[in-house]
Amino acid sequence: MQQVKSKSLFYIIFIIFVIVGVCLRFENLDSRPMHTDEAIQAWRLGNLIEGEGFEYLPDDGHGPGLLFLTLPVLWIKSINDYIGLEEQIIRAAPAIYGSLLIILMLLFRRLIKAPGIAAAAALMALSPMHVYYSKYYIMEIPMLVLLMLFLFFSWKYLELQKLRWMIGAGFVCGAMHATKETFIISVAALVIAATVVFIYEEINKSTKARLKLKDLIKNFSIGFILMALVSAALYSILFDNLTAIKESYTSYLNYLSRAEGSGHEKPFYYYLRLIAWNRMELYTWNELATLILASVGVIFSFLKNNDPTKRTIFLRVLSLYTIITLLIYSIIPYKTPWSILPFLQGSIILAGFGFTSIYELSNRSLKLRYISRIALVAISIGVTLNLYTQNQNALKFPANPDRTPYAYGHTSPSLVSKLVKQVDELKEIKNDLSIKVFHPETGWPLPYYFRGIENSGYYPNVVGNISSDVIISDAAYDDDITKKIGDNYIGPDLMNLRDNVMLHLYIEKDLFFQLVNKRSEQN
Repeated sequence: MQQVKSKSLFYIIFIIFVIVGVCLRFENLDSRPMHTDEAIQAWRLGNLIEGEGFEYLPDDGHGPGLLFLTLPVLWIKSINDYIGLEEQIIRAAPAIYGSLLIILMLLFRRLIKAPGIAAAAALMALSPMHVYYSKYYIMEIPMLVLLMLFLFFSWKYLELQKLRWMIGAGFVCGAMHATKETFIISVAALVIAATVVFIYEEINKSTKARLKLKDLIKNFSIGFILMALVSAALYSILFDNLTAIKESYTSYLNYLSRAEGSGHEKPFYYYLRLIAWNRMELYTWNELATLILASVGVIFSFLKNNDPTKRTIFLRVLSLYTIITLLIYSIIPYKTPWSILPFLQGSIILAGFGFTSIYELSNRSLKLRYISRIALVAISIGVTLNLYTQNQNALKFPANPDRTPYAYGHTSPSLVSKLVKQVDELKEIKNDLSIKVFHPETGWPLPYYFRGIENSGYYPNVVGNISSDVIISDAAYDDDITKKIGDNYIGPDLMNLRDNVMLHLYIEKDLFFQLVNKRSEQN
């Protein structure tokens, strides 16, 4: 009876943290400006829903998975055009999938048991990194949902060795490939981990680790074929563009060259510092509790066991997979903070197992039971408050890379509060407002913010007739711009696109004075 009550309590805790996690992920979805990557994905989504289809860009942009996974949100909101893709709308998609990640912990209830489910749900719900990127319209969070399913199907196949679980793994692998090409790192890490563990278990003559080789080859082949078919169908939009299928694989040549850094070089320890203990202006960011509990989980999974169960064997695979994932991402010079989320996800599952191991160990001694439980409750409250505080700090400075480590190459808030707001004012004065942006990278996310202005153009260089109501340029183009516009414009007004990237704003003289007069009348 006592065991049933304890189990029920842990599931109540699980439900509480699901609710907390959902609230955190939907809180202030528009608190920061659109990142360049988000704006590009929004533009691609706009093309898709407006009937222009999907064009795969092998040099960047990734597959259509994120776009397809966003469509249900748009159907619910009855949005069918690019203009309707406001920040709150498109960011609702990763927020939904980020919330789903917490719920999907239930898939591993037999692996890490009820105490672990509650602990893992709490760590996932409150993870500052997970919460932050669950409000970020990029591929990572939907990718993690698919990765979670892949790990679950792999666990079930080890346990039951049934074809249906390999089919499930093959399907989600195809979907992962069509979401982001880096899925290959997670799959490779799991294959390597499984191979090492199974060899280890074979040396130790563990019968539970033995798989029927003939069935494994057959089932794996079917899963691989299904993966290729699903991936091909998604990339080619149901085989309408066969070139995209080929490019989805040849693109790895580009990603291999970019892996050297391409301006995103970071030291080997970057990711470990980012998660473990990262001191910045005003705040310290850490998910040290997750890493400590995950380490406990790894240790307990490898404790001497002459006759390990399939559960223990998969926990060993999961442990090694998580370590290998961290090593691979750490070795690659090219590093962005969101890339390490697969490692953090594996760590959270292992942390759940670590918590269960500690909880069960404390139950073995009646004398220690109550003391240990009081200690666990006290530590859990402390960890909860620490993680919650970090989430609140992220809301204060969501786009400041000096105070929030997850804000990487982010658009300056002043771009919206100053430039975009000013352009909106000008559009109220002149309905057919024209804008020309001269920037080597087209000035993203400006095309997103100006998506409602029909007469807008984006140019990598200052060429030809640049006449327009509003001219926005990279600061490096100032000499070329001023030579062409003479005294017909007011400017340049300096704007910050993002760190170390300045824009110059020029407004046609008559229009500028109309703006000044309007503001004077309003005041």
